[in-house]
Amino acid sequence: MSSPRDFNGIVYDLLTGRTSRREFIKRAAALGLSATSIAAILAACGGGSESDTTTTTGGSGSGGSAQTPTSSGTPTGGGSSGSGGSGSSGGTLDRLVIALGADARTLIPNTIVDATTNWQIENIFDPVLRRDPNDNFRIGPWLGELTSIDDLTWEIKIVRDDIKFHNGEPFDAESIKVSLEYALNPDNNSHYLERYKPITKIEVIDPMTVRLTTSEPYPILPTRLADLYPIPPKYLEEKGIEYVSQNPVGTGPFKFKEWVRDEHLLLERNEDYWRGPVAIETLEFRYIPEFSSRLSALLAGEVDIIKDVPVDAIERVNSSGIARAEEIPSSRVNYVALVNNREGSIFADKRVRQAVNYGVNVDAIIDGVFQGHATRMAGALSKINPQVDPSIQPYPYDPEKAKQLLQEAGIQPGTEIILDSPQGRYPMDTDAAQAIAAELEQLGFRVTVQYNEWGTHLDKIVNRRTGDAFFLGWGPALDAEGTLRYLFVGDSTYSGYTNPEVEAVIAEAATTVDPDKAQELWNQVQRMVWEDAGWLFLWQQHDIYGVSNRVDWTPRVDESLFMGDAKPRES
Repeated sequence: MSSPRDFNGIVYDLLTGRTSRREFIKRAAALGLSATSIAAILAACGGGSESDTTTTTGGSGSGGSAQTPTSSGTPTGGGSSGSGGSGSSGGTLDRLVIALGADARTLIPNTIVDATTNWQIENIFDPVLRRDPNDNFRIGPWLGELTSIDDLTWEIKIVRDDIKFHNGEPFDAESIKVSLEYALNPDNNSHYLERYKPITKIEVIDPMTVRLTTSEPYPILPTRLADLYPIPPKYLEEKGIEYVSQNPVGTGPFKFKEWVRDEHLLLERNEDYWRGPVAIETLEFRYIPEFSSRLSALLAGEVDIIKDVPVDAIERVNSSGIARAEEIPSSRVNYVALVNNREGSIFADKRVRQAVNYGVNVDAIIDGVFQGHATRMAGALSKINPQVDPSIQPYPYDPEKAKQLLQEAGIQPGTEIILDSPQGRYPMDTDAAQAIAAELEQLGFRVTVQYNEWGTHLDKIVNRRTGDAFFLGWGPALDAEGTLRYLFVGDSTYSGYTNPEVEAVIAEAATTVDPDKAQELWNQVQRMVWEDAGWLFLWQQHDIYGVSNRVDWTPRVDESLFMGDAKPRES
């Protein structure tokens, strides 16, 4: 009977190109796998060819600071009607369908830190501030404009006096105040509470002005206010949180129409959008958990945009005549948290965490699983993050040193660990988790990969119920504080790591106003968590979107799926 280690090993060899399909079939059969099981594994691993070589089309895997998406290959043909045959007229699209792997967890903003949820919320609501793709994604005005009065005082000026919520309620300073108070109320269990906690006073100066006072210098406040989506105060008071969370009313480019949980969200164009005309009549978010099903829907013209096209499907998309693949290095970082903020954790010993970093061949996984469509991270921040410390170099692959460290730490061969992973949330996530498990088994661990539905995965992390390690992505990650403060402080929502010395430097950096001094401190934090092996440092993901040839829309490095500026594509 085959062992998990043997099985993980041959799957990893297939994924990384170390063995051909034919050789895999022989080895799998020798382990007692049935023909049905072998066929299913081959299908899940992307098929490939009968030969030992793989041809990759499109993309370069170069990563870095590129912010302009590239079409991965040259589409052929001339587009399609798409989305069940709905077309365009008069410079508008009747319907645009985005297929996501998971449902929103709520439709009331300022509650859940989750990209899937926020992609939908950002089309119904507007943020106070927003990253500007034309200014290197710096934070700039949107609903409001922020001014620093002194180190502890800020003012938000609303940019126009005629902005209204979808129900006709005026957007004003009180809307911002109520939305912040909602996030700061512990009874609402908002993930954003820790982000706004330094705010101790919220004053409405006049209908167009809000003044914020903080308990300590909080230079990152502009970034935090880019996460704040105001809600209508009277509507919230009259209907209550539960009703509003299922029947949202914002100021954004689309109005809420219908939400069928785990099926779809329907939005309709806001005819009076304050920023100008919207070119999409109906926007649908359709929930399709499986990668393969989302891809099939795109190629059948049933959906218009999908995220995370598998690397081995790029050529298929580009040659379809229906859609094209567009790739952009994302700001999102992928990592494995080596949980040490729970009693009795195997990863409480730094030597074990370091051993994992020496013993997992991250470059081989990038080359094999991602075919180069990911960029290696040296530490906790990616190359695209303007506050990354460029002096930090990746852990070298040294399995012998890894085994030596494990021996010094008293870890016996056969020690069991559980790795929690999402399934279908990130590019090639199931394959990547399997490959990581195979590498860990080469070090002597017995690894169980626990695959989770996305909502379950988040709940396990938030409630500290994962296994010994968990696979997660984090983004947009375009500043140091947004990653280091919320993932390397032990009691933070999504953190799996604690170290009092690191947390002390983080606290100092987060309140340091002078940018040069702050950068020195953030560099110190990056070096500390690298030496302490706070994560298994993996890669900066490349986002590969499948986009219908009838849609003109440009992916962003911050992963925003804002459709207020999408329009029909010129033929």
